[in-house]
Amino acid sequence: MEKIVVDYVYKNSFSAFSKAREDVNQIAQNHGFKPFLINTCTLKEFSESQVSFLSFFLYRLRKLFILFQSVLSVKKNSLVLLQYPLAPFGELFTLFFCRCLKIKKCYLVLLLHDIDYFRHKEVFGKIEADILNTASELIVHTPQMLNLLKENGVNRPNHLLWLFDYLTKDIPCEEKPFESNCIAFAGKLSKSEFLEILKNVNFDMVRVHLYGNAPDDTAYYPTWMKYMGRFNPENVSALTEEWGLTWDGDSIEDLHGPLGNYLKYNSSHKVSLYIAAGIPVIISKESALAEFVEENKLGITISSLLELDKRISEFDKEELQMIRKHVAEMSAVLRTGGRLGAILDDILKKQI
Repeated sequence: MEKIVVDYVYKNSFSAFSKAREDVNQIAQNHGFKPFLINTCTLKEFSESQVSFLSFFLYRLRKLFILFQSVLSVKKNSLVLLQYPLAPFGELFTLFFCRCLKIKKCYLVLLLHDIDYFRHKEVFGKIEADILNTASELIVHTPQMLNLLKENGVNRPNHLLWLFDYLTKDIPCEEKPFESNCIAFAGKLSKSEFLEILKNVNFDMVRVHLYGNAPDDTAYYPTWMKYMGRFNPENVSALTEEWGLTWDGDSIEDLHGPLGNYLKYNSSHKVSLYIAAGIPVIISKESALAEFVEENKLGITISSLLELDKRISEFDKEELQMIRKHVAEMSAVLRTGGRLGAILDDILKKQI
């Protein structure tokens, strides 16, 4: 039985991969899976200027042909780990691809990175449900995500990932200061709408360091907020703060808006970054990872970002040291692929 892990690239370039997808490919290969990369195209290849009906039609036709070729290349009865979504192909073409794999009697495992339609529209798409129901097994983030799937007619054997692995050979510094008041926030700052509200708050203790794409208005940041630039995702030791914040949406008082609401179901890769860097996390009590973080003593949960000053001031050196110990243990697991690795071991045992 051949074992393959399916993902996509643009014109043989790995630049389209996210850190999470790259790590899944590597962990799967460490467990005997061969990489199966679908080399796709972009609309620009068919239209240098204005998009016409013909260029769009040729673009879609080309993608369908690419998927058809890919299906023919997969051997019958293969064990297929597919990283979902196959974003460049859209839902209908992905459904076609998955159903063709089932016709070839492949054992199809879908690892969910995102539930795209729900993420942006806050409603579950029927085609997306049909795609997920083609799976022999699903790897999902959290119980909340699993319940969402079941409520929308998806009921497949499943595994809970909880946290994405974060492969890196960069070992975080263990000798961090115990100031307890410096918080990192890393990500796409331009889409983090809550930051525009947060910068108008007056914090006495808290300092926030922002990492990511350069914002346009750093001159208008308060004294406790500082833009730190970008860093190589592999170099987690670049984060030297005492805490890592995971928040999204258009409110600082709760998880609101499509992206804020999505944190109630998914496992943010940002959490994995912080823990890989040896940094305790701060997340919303509403988020899907809140219970996991509390039970495993990986950080603190808050109801509102307005609580930051108070919650940070409550910690003494001994409490923070205890949390850091648990974070260091989980960091070692994530940096070596232990979360997904254990699930793949379980799946492979069933195939013997």
